[in-house]
Amino acid sequence: MKAYRLFPILTLLLVCSFIAVIRADDQAYDWADDANHIVASSTSGTEVHQWEVTGPWGGDVRSLVDSPADSNVLYLGTSDGQIFRSKDGARTWQRLRPGLERRGLSIDHIVIDPRNPNTVYAGAWAVARDEQGGVFRSDDGGDHWKLLEGTKGLSVRSLAIAPSDSNFLIAGSANDDPKLNGVFRSTDAGKKWERISPVGDKEIRNIESVAIDPRDTNITYIGTWHLPWKTTDAGASWKQTGYKAVGMIDDSDIFGISVNPTNGDQVYINACSGIYRSASAGEKWVKIPGIPFSARRTYKLLVHPSNPKIIFAGTSEGLWRSKDDGKKWMLLTSKTLVIRSIVVTRDNPNRVLIATDDLGIRTSDNLGDDFTDANVGFINRHVLAIMPDATERGRLLASVFHDGSGGSVFSSADGGESWQSASRGLAGRDVFSFYQMPDNPNVLYAGTNTGVYRSNDRGSNWSFIGVEQIKTVEKAPTRSKRPAHSKTSRNKPSKRASVEWSPTAVGRYELVPASKHTSSHKSKKSAQKPSAKKATSKVAKAPNKKQSTKKEKPMVATGQPQRRQTRKEKPKAQTALLPGFVQLTKEVDDITSFSDEGGRVGLLAATMDGLYRTFDESKGWERVTISGYESNGRVFSVSTHKDTPRKVFAGTKQGLFISIDGCSTWQHVDRGPSDMSVKAIAQDPRDAQLVIVGTNQYIFRSTNGGRTWVRRGGGLPSGDFTSVVISPTNPDEVLASEYSKGGVYRSTDKGYMWERIDAELPSNRVWTLTFDPFDRDRAYAGSFSSGVYVFTIQHRATNTAQQ
Repeated sequence: MKAYRLFPILTLLLVCSFIAVIRADDQAYDWADDANHIVASSTSGTEVHQWEVTGPWGGDVRSLVDSPADSNVLYLGTSDGQIFRSKDGARTWQRLRPGLERRGLSIDHIVIDPRNPNTVYAGAWAVARDEQGGVFRSDDGGDHWKLLEGTKGLSVRSLAIAPSDSNFLIAGSANDDPKLNGVFRSTDAGKKWERISPVGDKEIRNIESVAIDPRDTNITYIGTWHLPWKTTDAGASWKQTGYKAVGMIDDSDIFGISVNPTNGDQVYINACSGIYRSASAGEKWVKIPGIPFSARRTYKLLVHPSNPKIIFAGTSEGLWRSKDDGKKWMLLTSKTLVIRSIVVTRDNPNRVLIATDDLGIRTSDNLGDDFTDANVGFINRHVLAIMPDATERGRLLASVFHDGSGGSVFSSADGGESWQSASRGLAGRDVFSFYQMPDNPNVLYAGTNTGVYRSNDRGSNWSFIGVEQIKTVEKAPTRSKRPAHSKTSRNKPSKRASVEWSPTAVGRYELVPASKHTSSHKSKKSAQKPSAKKATSKVAKAPNKKQSTKKEKPMVATGQPQRRQTRKEKPKAQTALLPGFVQLTKEVDDITSFSDEGGRVGLLAATMDGLYRTFDESKGWERVTISGYESNGRVFSVSTHKDTPRKVFAGTKQGLFISIDGCSTWQHVDRGPSDMSVKAIAQDPRDAQLVIVGTNQYIFRSTNGGRTWVRRGGGLPSGDFTSVVISPTNPDEVLASEYSKGGVYRSTDKGYMWERIDAELPSNRVWTLTFDPFDRDRAYAGSFSSGVYVFTIQHRATNTAQQ
């Protein structure tokens, strides 16, 4: 064929290909599972918006189970309604989409039909106020789910499928409504459900665990927040099967029940008071000794499927193993690790997987002697603050809320592609804000839940700033409450952050022989259980700047890495505070530098009980009196501008205050952002006259340095705006996040009009935002449960002929 005949054909093919690309780009959003972890993309005019999940991988896991047909297929559930699946034995994970299509649910139990592994059930309870729990079912291996109608509204804390009949299901609920609290049964694979426990019973309620006898579906065990019960007639009658007279400590919170699949008379119970075993189908119990008293809160118990003498216990203080039927126990992980679930694969009896708080999934191929991380693709982390290095391209710091075991701060040198711990010296403290000194970028400050920490090496090492104390070992810091959730998790313990975390701390051994003392000794303090309404929960709460931490005595903290003190060492003398100075140990939400009237450069810290300043970090902090505001009133945000270093904006729960003389005098903004909590303050780095603030109601904008304000509603809803940022490289672009219901909004005209840009993100509740200082088309977002997002804009050419 001649060349002049080929030319029209090639031209036609090229045009068709281009049209196909344009149509593909014009899709509203596109879920993808590629190597870059792109989770969403959307098109707006000539721009393609792309969202990428980058990590840090890991986080909290609530449930873990492997498929009975293929142990390489695993499912895990999180505390924000997300389910992940692995098809390669936990080497990589994939978020199931659309999944349950509900956020704010804690998925504590996943069960798989042993006769049809594509049928999967998930039991969930509502963490968020506006959600409802229940039992969800998937018939295609997790790709799609539906809420089973008869379970709508149940607070499902436990779920079991009968070994002898896969159509038979039992769900345990702990709902506040008595009609939705109790034991529920289905005999037709979830199509219909009936209640089998008495309504309003004072004891058979708040069902934390269930188990079905492998021989007879009429026999069911349940564990409550008090003691275990049993029915042998399908719920027509119930008998308390565990109490002091038959060998079980009274008031035991029953986390799990296991019935031997080949011997129905052998039953295990793991509880807040330890591990119990019965050889008489629950008539009598024997407490298994050996695990130290402090770690007796056993959340998961697993008898090895092929060697019953090997028992694993997942506790609030690490994973324990016995190889002699419970006579002696060995600690396999760090005591700071909380274990939620355990899996031993059927085809490889030496392979053990554990689901943890903070560190996600860890795997072992030698029966637990050593563990490695297995979290690629999985993330369930709440990011509080992100700081891109202003002088080093691609370098980021991100802080993770309530992550004492894994390290609360992570760093990335490649724009979020990979992360490593950067928490040395912080001892697991929560970091609410970062600040990089403009004149010395090596110096960083971190506002934590117990004061301000400083790094002189861009975040590799941290130390407490303030007066040096006598002791060198840090105590566990006070934890602040998390935002926007009303219900709490009874089986979620408080975190221990007193031990400096390192990868080598995981996998150390502690051999503990059984002893009568450890099995019989009972501490009343340890046995006490918080009420369901008052129990502090990492699952149920997140950082709310409206809320404050519980008052405690000032923490003793030096900010230095912990070391063993030799006998020859003498305690350091305590430096006395000068009059008017204090040791700052409160939660610090924001930090900035400023200049006073005399030209001195200092630091300002916005804290839960006021605004503080320091000009000499070794002397402590001075309280800044904001005239017209209560002396210890909370300050959420503080901001200055490089061109006006003496002008200070302070965001309080009673609106915005402004000082133009370095904090000597203050003026309350009586119009605009007044009588509401000012959560975020953004100043245009090129124009100090443009100021945009986010409050717990609206966003306000000023074009004259704060003298007058206009409420912006163009494309914005009312809500809780926790972050507002102005691009340092694009003078017109602004981003804002609404946290209460979720949403990220963008303005390209300096905050006048807005559009929503979060295209169905896995977690659309974003706490913090920041722009990349080197790339005008890149920004970073800290989400409630999906870690750090990278948001990028790709510009499409408008001239088709040029394409």
